[in-house]
Amino acid sequence: MITRMVISRDSTALECERCGRSAVHVARLVADNGGEVGQTLVCTFCRPHRAEQATREGTAPR
Repeated sequence: MITRMVISRDSTALECERCGRSAVHVARLVADNGGEVGQTLVCTFCRPHRAEQATREGTAPR
């Protein structure tokens, strides 16, 4: 089971297609046993704002 995403402090940010900011990073998907399950791209600007908006609207973030 995946329990967290880890973004390296020295990762280079890429431009986000959604918001246009240089805030997209590669995040490692880490299981509860500490093993790496995979990787994904995460916009550190969009993600909190989508979660905030979903909370206001009562929907799940995408």
